[in-house]
Amino acid sequence: MAMQEPPEKASLLMPQAPHARFSFFSSDTKQAINASSWASLFPEGNQDVIFQETQKARPEPRRPVWWIDVHEATEEDVGIVAQALSIHPLTAEDIAIREPREKVDVFKNYYLISFQTLASASRPAGSADRLGMPPPAEMYILVFQYGVVTFSPSGCSHVSRVQNRIRKMHDPSILCSDWICYALIDDIVDSFEPFTRAAEAESQAIEDQVFIARIDDVKELIPQVDILRKKITHIVRSLHGKVDVLNGFVKRCQAPDKLPVFPDGDLLMYLGDVQDHLVTTLSSLAHIDEIIGRSQANCLAQLSATNLRISLTINSAMSKVTVLATIFVPCHLVTGMFGMNIYVPGQDTPGLSWFFGIVGVFVAFMIICMGMAAKFKLL
Repeated sequence: MAMQEPPEKASLLMPQAPHARFSFFSSDTKQAINASSWASLFPEGNQDVIFQETQKARPEPRRPVWWIDVHEATEEDVGIVAQALSIHPLTAEDIAIREPREKVDVFKNYYLISFQTLASASRPAGSADRLGMPPPAEMYILVFQYGVVTFSPSGCSHVSRVQNRIRKMHDPSILCSDWICYALIDDIVDSFEPFTRAAEAESQAIEDQVFIARIDDVKELIPQVDILRKKITHIVRSLHGKVDVLNGFVKRCQAPDKLPVFPDGDLLMYLGDVQDHLVTTLSSLAHIDEIIGRSQANCLAQLSATNLRISLTINSAMSKVTVLATIFVPCHLVTGMFGMNIYVPGQDTPGLSWFFGIVGVFVAFMIICMGMAAKFKLL
């Protein structure tokens, strides 16, 4: 009878299911279909819902909107999607090499918005973990007439949150591809809010500890202040590029001779709300940086004052030791002379009168010298 393999070994021999990196979301069903490849996402080649538009024009109202997300796309995945949706080679190249520059590119049937976000995936050993923040990652948003294609990094949950937001919409008539783009931009900007609040709480805690901390605590506060300032700089640098991209995008949308590829109407108001949020966040970060800078200056000033106080104490002690050494040196000289192999006065006289006399002179000399030093505040 054939022996059965143990369950653990059998499970290792079974082929593992590939990771579902492709996702298709439709506004009709409001459900996401996941697949491991483009072919399995459209098994029968039925791509009529995402037919290639020759030019992005004004969308028809109440037409279904589709959304394709590619998670951690490889160069091969980018080539397949680019061929199916007539994506420009420059866009495909930027996505394949993961161009980090944030920008807005316009083409005849879509526009591209490249944003950097924070991915919470596990990082390799040796990466900069001291800041305690996820590393930046690139996210690319391609907006067509009736659909959106996103290339998202691992560890970010912007796609799932925006899809949940679509499911909870009270007025589905405003849903369009441009609105999905706005929702993604808004969610990316909102993802920096927890780090801003954490930096604000940490700055307030450091500010409260500066004036009550002991010398050992002050030495521990300085690295905390340095790490917090690096966090703030990291967040500000990540948000400044988004401000420039949004300002340029809104300016193109408001231009009198704008192309039909850009949105208008209420979406401009939504984008303005995101701009205001960015300005508010940057103002808060500037205020936090000012607080932590003042705390750092106070911390260094307190440390300098403590070091100066310790230095003065050491100098005072050394001056007193010097005065005492000056008083005792003549006594050592006399006792050294008496210890030589020569005739010592009083050595032939019986008794200890000479001994106590010499000791008394020493004591009297030291008392007189110490009294004079105390009078002149040298001791």
